[in-house]
Amino acid sequence: MIKSTFTSIFFVAFMLLTAQAQAQVNHVVIAALYGGGSNAGALYTNDFIELFNPTGKPISLANYSVQYSSATSYSWQAQPINNTIPAGGFLLIQLAGNGTVGVPLPTADVIGSMNLSATTGKVALVDSINTLFGTGVGDTTVIDLVGYGPTASGFETNPASSLTSKKCLVRIGNGCTNTGDNSSDFVASNSFVPQNAASPVSLCGGLPVTLLYFKAMLVNSEVVLGWKTGSETNFNRFIVEKSNNAIGFSAVASIVADKSDGSNYSYTDACPSISKEYYRLKLVDNDARYSYSALVSVDANSSVINKIVLSPNPVVNKLMVTHIKALPGATITITSAEGRIVVMKAIAIGSTQTSIDASGFAKASYFVSYQNGSLNAVEKFIK
Repeated sequence: MIKSTFTSIFFVAFMLLTAQAQAQVNHVVIAALYGGGSNAGALYTNDFIELFNPTGKPISLANYSVQYSSATSYSWQAQPINNTIPAGGFLLIQLAGNGTVGVPLPTADVIGSMNLSATTGKVALVDSINTLFGTGVGDTTVIDLVGYGPTASGFETNPASSLTSKKCLVRIGNGCTNTGDNSSDFVASNSFVPQNAASPVSLCGGLPVTLLYFKAMLVNSEVVLGWKTGSETNFNRFIVEKSNNAIGFSAVASIVADKSDGSNYSYTDACPSISKEYYRLKLVDNDARYSYSALVSVDANSSVINKIVLSPNPVVNKLMVTHIKALPGATITITSAEGRIVVMKAIAIGSTQTSIDASGFAKASYFVSYQNGSLNAVEKFIK
């Protein structure tokens, strides 16, 4: 069930996943996690682990637990779970945090006290309340294993990216993607909003569209939303909805589907409020069936939520980098996965988009580093 190696590769990847591969998932998965609760600059007041049931039937987690171990430790801490998750449902487990720094979590379904690392560690969903010993790799009681950060000793195939107090680790496809590779299945996000048992269900394969990711960023006082599909068949449109409290939503745009696989979409909200805004996508089929994406959020009072957005990703010829307004001396550097500098480019003062000619790049993974004054953002793309 879990394929693992002991490499120390550090990257974040988006990977296309077919509906057939998604249908093979027959167990609850770890959908998101966060370890920076109440740290300096924290996104949320508490650490959390979010679980998701991607199957078509309810699953009981009686005598299950979520467990945490630091990056290189063999010892684990366990938080028992006794809930049942309906088909397409979520479960939010609130963990350590003193509640003084960051935004409060949505109402938790389980409350524990484990203290996750904000940068690198191991989290497992376990069919037992007995604590694990070792890396978690190969243990038959481990249902799902996520290692994050380059020093994590246990993971599925490759570890996911390291985190900060401003970033959550989120499974792409609203929890439906599970290729058995942490680096491909997860992305670090600082606009993700945790989901709980009261959140709308997300039925994997319920609509003939696969949503790979949904991001939000604040650019020059405007909110830029970006998302990508893996496949589209008999699909009709996206309705962009927003809210200032994550409860009552209103539609602000309707975007007709391209009806082609691997399509990139964007929407700019030119008039966000002065408070925090929440956004979601309503995915509408030709026969009027619909489902919702995960929530993303931005704070119009903060300087930046996501500093750069890459499109398209994967890229064929031209890569467009959307970023905050460039100050004098701003640069974009592209490096290979091995750390070799491929391109270093000065950015025009005042620009918010920069085009990179990637037509001559070899097929591989690359990192884009955007440096603008004291700000530094890094994202990965695939050629």
